[in-house]
Amino acid sequence: MFYDRLRELCKQNNTTVTAMLAELGLSTGSTGNWKKGQLPKGDVLKQIADYLNTSIDFLVYGEYKSNLSDEQMHLLELYQITPDRAKYKVMCDFESIVNAEIQKFNK
Repeated sequence: MFYDRLRELCKQNNTTVTAMLAELGLSTGSTGNWKKGQLPKGDVLKQIADYLNTSIDFLVYGEYKSNLSDEQMHLLELYQITPDRAKYKVMCDFESIVNAEIQKFNK
């Protein structure tokens, strides 16, 4: 249920639903409806997802939905675990490899 996920995400971020809504400048008046299963409007969902560093999909469905293939997801996961100081080098090296392969393929 949306509200349960919201409350858990707030807890993981060391805040409460009420504190988060106050920080975002949003009313707490709708939380009763959320507890009953209703969802916030799209713009509010977006603000909450951004604040909690999650996706609307996760807030609404409890899972991340993606159109990416497993291979693409694996590349993203590898990039995410790359130390920040190395990400620029990884991107430059990857871009060079891709460009070289494209040139080989086009010959």
